[in-house]
Amino acid sequence: MKAYESIPDSELLLYLAEKDHTAFTELYTRHWKVVYAICLNRIKEPAIAEDLVQDIFLSLWTHAQPQNIRNLEAYLFQATKFSIIKHINKSQKHLYTNEHGLFDQLEDYNLDEVLHYKWVKELIFQEVEKLPLKTQLIFRYSRQDHLNSKEIADKLDISPRTVENQISKVLKILRKVVKTIIFFAFFSI
Repeated sequence: MKAYESIPDSELLLYLAEKDHTAFTELYTRHWKVVYAICLNRIKEPAIAEDLVQDIFLSLWTHAQPQNIRNLEAYLFQATKFSIIKHINKSQKHLYTNEHGLFDQLEDYNLDEVLHYKWVKELIFQEVEKLPLKTQLIFRYSRQDHLNSKEIADKLDISPRTVENQISKVLKILRKVVKTIIFFAFFSI
């Protein structure tokens, strides 16, 4: 019998790839509180935050390829961020009108957050557009089409290492952009 509490996340992910329920339970136990705290901090509604946590971990169980996850905390952070954004976007559809077409729910939503997200997304898109065409293509295959390095390499007839290097370069550039955004956001408060 395995003592799951002492097994590192990276190894538990391998068990999870084999649909090991106990490994999943251990990962959930280790990480749900942080995911919940992030969701609650942004959404401000405990029931919705709980639903998002369940959806994130359900997605990890059903859709993810755990053996390809190098850093579970980073993966969960990204999944949480995208779940929150998805929730905000979904909520935004109901933002301006209710069943009578009235604008009476506007105060329930933080429009600044939605606008800030769109602004950041646009800045990142502009940076990607400045890159050489092949680098843009590699990045889009990776981040939008969710292809792995080997699939991208096969598609473009280049080595997987070249793909990884190009993605690494793009991420380095985008990190600088994000740091600049954070810097200006901090001083605009």
